Amino acid sequence: MIKNLLISGVILSSAVTFSAFAETITHFKGSDTMAGILTDAIIASGLNTEITYEGGGSGLAETAIVNGEQGIAPMSRALKPEAIAALKAKGVTPVAHVLALDGIGIFVHESNTIAGIDLATLKAIYTCKMTKWEQLPGSTKSGPIVAVRRNDASGTTDTFKNLVGVKEFGACIAVMAETTDISTKTATDENAIGYSGATAKKDGNIALSVSVDVNSKYVPLNVNTVRSFEYPLARKLFIFEATGSKVPNASEAKLLNSYLLDRSFLDPIVQDHEFYTID
Repeated sequence: MIKNLLISGVILSSAVTFSAFAETITHFKGSDTMAGILTDAIIASGLNTEITYEGGGSGLAETAIVNGEQGIAPMSRALKPEAIAALKAKGVTPVAHVLALDGIGIFVHESNTIAGIDLATLKAIYTCKMTKWEQLPGSTKSGPIVAVRRNDASGTTDTFKNLVGVKEFGACIAVMAETTDISTKTATDENAIGYSGATAKKDGNIALSVSVDVNSKYVPLNVNTVRSFEYPLARKLFIFEATGSKVPNASEAKLLNSYLLDRSFLDPIVQDHEFYTID
């Protein structure tokens, strides 16, 4: 029996390595957004004595799968082209499996009465060109904007930057390590705004409706707008599976993967964590 499998959206045994790499696997990394889904899937499958989900961010999972340290990577964004090229150069082909859908929510304190926000305004906030609430279109609030973001290892950060058009965050933006930090900040600070997966919703904060531009309608974050991708910040949540002749055949990895790709098994877990099933 293979022991001490650590998963971070990636499935592989601590006793097995890719033939091209000598280092054994002791830690699995992956999307923090998907931590609840993966952890509950591991428990429900009965593999929790073999596998632990560690998280840390999609970027860490991408690095680990390229380095041959993980055979499956859970990520809240797509693999970057350079990562795919590096894998293929080592005889490994990554296969993308969409496990669920999510929308990046723009969270503010529940006392904030702004009707919604457009992508250009979001960009201006996160590049520090707008730093006061009275500068925002449609805002009746005044005072400083306390803008927070996830760290650079987060797939949510990569997706947000890509969809909003932010190349570099401004110096006024505070960095938060985890989704729960964004959730707590926006639920307790009346001046705060932060982006995160939909699971950051809690008592005290609200998710703003989002529009593509000031002339478009604001679209709320819900199951229908995410599935249709009408919501401008809708995204897919992935498991990337390493395939090819140089990938080891670990029985635990195969078994967990079969659970993750079984919709009848995984969909209830996806819904329990307030993500959206594919259909």
